[in-house]
Amino acid sequence: MYSAMGAMGLSQASPWKGRLKLEADPKGTSVLVLGGGLAGMTAAFELRNAGYSVKILEYREKAGGRCWTLRGGDKYTELGGFTQEVKFAEGNYINPGPWRIPSDHFAVLDYCKRFGVKLEPFIQVNYNAYLHNTEAFDGQPQRFKEISTDFRGHVAELLAKCVDQKALDTAVTEEDAKLLLNALKRYGALNEQYEYVKGENSSSYRGWFKPEGGGASGKPEPSEPHPLSVILQSKLWRSLTAGDDLHMQSTIFQPVGGMDMIAKGFEKQVGDVITYNAKVIRIRHEGDKVSATWVPSNGEGPETTETADYCICTIPFSVLGQVDHDFSARTKGIIDGMYYESAFKVGLEFKRRFWEQDEHIYGGISYTNLPITLISYPSTNFFSDGPR
Repeated sequence: MYSAMGAMGLSQASPWKGRLKLEADPKGTSVLVLGGGLAGMTAAFELRNAGYSVKILEYREKAGGRCWTLRGGDKYTELGGFTQEVKFAEGNYINPGPWRIPSDHFAVLDYCKRFGVKLEPFIQVNYNAYLHNTEAFDGQPQRFKEISTDFRGHVAELLAKCVDQKALDTAVTEEDAKLLLNALKRYGALNEQYEYVKGENSSSYRGWFKPEGGGASGKPEPSEPHPLSVILQSKLWRSLTAGDDLHMQSTIFQPVGGMDMIAKGFEKQVGDVITYNAKVIRIRHEGDKVSATWVPSNGEGPETTETADYCICTIPFSVLGQVDHDFSARTKGIIDGMYYESAFKVGLEFKRRFWEQDEHIYGGISYTNLPITLISYPSTNFFSDGPR
């Protein structure tokens, strides 16, 4: 969803200019917040600080919404009724929802600082990770650094030829052309003839066939670059810019111990105004007031109606469409017409960190054309032993 929003121009850098300074409320003004995710708790935190009377209705037994974490001992019943029993070893976890915080999410980072939520780096790009296409390289995965270097090298060589053949004279001056050639040589690991070939320059970027070492046999042996056509036909270049997107550029963060540490930080601030296990079944405008009727999430208990001067609804459209409400026909149409893209995430625990011990991959992501699309390696507890 986040990538789709970015493609449509709806995902942008935070316009955050600093901490909110809301004006004091008209005395006695009340606000009802539907949903105890980060949006709902943020609204409640800021409004209560400004003097408003705030109450949150949350469907689950804990706050956080999509910002949640599963650990060993947890149980979760999915919408289809299947119950997952998590049996991870102590310290291991999976974030089923969001799992990283871009460095330009300034407000989130500030709330983490204010609430004492410790953060650590999330490794997005790892040049030792793999790129994989079942229809390329006989189905064998290729190191990110090899495909990245080869693609850059071949493109740099082609552009250098254009400069050398005076094909860009109308676009660059003679002085700039010389500088451009020097830049392309460094950028593409080209040789003195501005060629991308097997040698020291290319191998120092893509990796050596035999790594450099000490002693009489320490001389390194260069590796063989893949031909341009092979790189293009493999389509592995599609994943090379994953870390160039504005929101994926280093440094990216993750909360120490799991994404729900952010939710817990907010919960410490506004937990006393949250009613848990509250399933909203009806929303109504009543004059200049708003009411929301709820029942216990387990279905056992009477209806309760909360009334406030204002209501902030953070319930996802896929759920809100099932709630009895009196919204306008236009709003109802938007809610009912909103579809969510399916997503799937699996957390696997192994007896040893073979990706580190055998493949020397520490954090980062490998990409594949298989249905799983990507494999993320933990950015925590490097070099640790697996569970016994």
